[in-house]
Amino acid sequence: MTSRGRPLLPSILACVLAGGAVLAAPSAYRLVVNGKATTAQAIVVNGQTYVPLSALTAAGVQAKTEATTLSLTLPGSVAGGSNGVAAVAGCMNQTLFNGVWRFRVLSVTPVATTFVNKPGWEVTAELRNGTAQALALGDTGFLANNLSLAFSDATTLPFGDWSPNRAQWDHNKTIPPGAAYSVKGQFEATPETAGKAPTKVLYIRAGNVRSGLPWSAPDPAFRVDLGCRK
Repeated sequence: MTSRGRPLLPSILACVLAGGAVLAAPSAYRLVVNGKATTAQAIVVNGQTYVPLSALTAAGVQAKTEATTLSLTLPGSVAGGSNGVAAVAGCMNQTLFNGVWRFRVLSVTPVATTFVNKPGWEVTAELRNGTAQALALGDTGFLANNLSLAFSDATTLPFGDWSPNRAQWDHNKTIPPGAAYSVKGQFEATPETAGKAPTKVLYIRAGNVRSGLPWSAPDPAFRVDLGCRK
C-alpha cells in the first residue's frame, strides 16, 4: 500500500505501545522519529498501522526495491550481531572507508537552478578506489541513483534522473587502484523539501555487485552527517 506515492510498512510498534490492550485507535498518528517530530503521519487502515518508508529510512532502515520486491534491513540486524552497524557513518570532509571505496563529502550547497532548471542542492564529493583492482562504482552496487539526501523531518530526496548528472557522477567510469574520482550531483527540490536544509547524505549499495570484493563493514553503505565537519 502507498501514501502519496510512497511505500508503507505495517508498524509493530503500535501493538507494543498498546501493551496488548484493545484500544480505540485514531485513524492517524503524529510521527516522531528518534525523538524528532516529523510532518509525516502514521495511518490506520482496517486496524493496521502503516508508517511511511521515508520515515523508516531516516531512522536507519536500509531499503532496496527490485521488481515487485521491497527488501528492508534493520539497524543492527545485519551480519555482525548486536555490534553490527547499519552504515559507515561520519561527518562532512571526513574520509569514510568500507573496504572498497573511500568516500568524502566536501560540500552540500543550495543552488537556484539545477540541471532541470529548478532549485535544489548540489553535492560535491570524492571517491577513491581502495582496492588493488580497477573498478567502476556500478560494479560494486554504488550507482549514482543510490544517493539521497535526508531531512530532519524524516523526508528523503532521491538522486532522481541520472542523465543530466552523468558527466559529473558516472558510475560506469573505471577507476584505477588507489585513484580518486571527484564527483558532483544535483538534487531537484520537491514541494516536501523546498525551503528545508538537508541533514544527511545517504549512499547505499544496491543492485548487482561483483563477487570477491574486500568489504570491511557488514553494511558498506555510507551515512554522512551534515551537522558536523572534520
